[in-house]
Formats: sequence, C-alpha cells, structure tokens
Amino acid sequence: MPTPPGYADISLRLQLTGLNRPAFITFGCDPVDTTAAAVATNVVAAFSAAGSLKTIIDSAVTLTGVQVSLGTDGTADITDIQPANVACSYVGSTLPPNCAMLVRKNTGRGGRRGRGRMFIPWCLPEGNVEEWGTIQSSIVTANQNACNTFFNQLASFLVPMVLLHGPGQTSAPAPDLVTNLVVDPLVSTQRRRLGR
Repeated sequence: MPTPPGYADISLRLQLTGLNRPAFITFGCDPVDTTAAAVATNVVAAFSAAGSLKTIIDSAVTLTGVQVSLGTDGTADITDIQPANVACSYVGSTLPPNCAMLVRKNTGRGGRRGRGRMFIPWCLPEGNVEEWGTIQSSIVTANQNACNTFFNQLASFLVPMVLLHGPGQTSAPAPDLVTNLVVDPLVSTQRRRLGR
C-alpha cells in the first residue's frame, strides 16, 4: 500500500547478537524534511535520546538500520534504507523475540480507525512477567516512560508520529496524529518473530 503524500512509513531494524533474523518496530510519521536520509537521521536521534527506547531494549540488540518510505504525489514511494549502529543498553536477560511489549497508539479519531499498535521486542526482563502473562508494574512504568520519551523526541526532531490507515470496508482516511502511546500490561506474542 503506498504511503500518503507528505508522510513517511518507518521501519526500525533491530538485530540480536547470535540470531540471524531481525525484528522491526514500525510506525508512521509526518516529517518536515523531504529526504529519506534526513528523516532516518531524526528518527535515530529520537530512538537514541536519553531515556528513550534504546534504554529499555536488551544490550545484546543493535539498531542496524532504518527504512523510510516517503509518500509522493502520483508516483511510487521514495524508499531508502539508512544504516545505523545504535547499541541498546538494558543489561539483563529478556524474553525471546516472539514475546513482545504491545504499545497502543491513540489518536483523536474514534473507533478502530483511530487506534493502532506497535510491538517492541527484547524489552521484557525474564523475571518480570508473571506465568499468566502480566508484566510487573515497575517494568510497565519504566517502559511507559521510555515510550513517552520516544514519542516526545519524535516531535522534537520534527518527525511526529501518525497513524497510517490501510484499506478497509471504507476508503482510507488521511493519517491521524498520534496523541499518546500506552504500554499494555499483558505480554503480547508474534509467532513469526521466532526464527526456525
């Protein structure tokens, strides 16, 4: 699906040492810059900021690249993959990549069209998830603070997060500005993230 003109579809590529298969964090943004390289640089700066996402992701994980797909008028997206080398910094063992933290994206639009989600792997310490799937409150709070920082840093670096809409029963509306991120207190799973 093409990205709406003026917006960007972002994929952060995360690589765990010893695992061949990467994991991705995806979201949309409304960038001021008009080149994919500049947008990628700003997104990496937001990810790397003090207290942001890199601080809650396992130190064996590295942000190795950012794919940016810029929407254009009447032509295909301008897509570019910018290399990155940002070491994450949480020290400790985390759950495998198919067990991820679910982060809900909220907007001012009501209904299902006004809600999105993204998954963040390697940020849930092994000893802090209960047998029934509840994440301990201290981790939820720490991870919520990191998501808030990332969200605010994206706006500071002029790449505010938006919710990109896919086709559905009705035609896709214009992207909606994300108003906040909310960490879900239950662990989430993505079967395809576990390599075979």
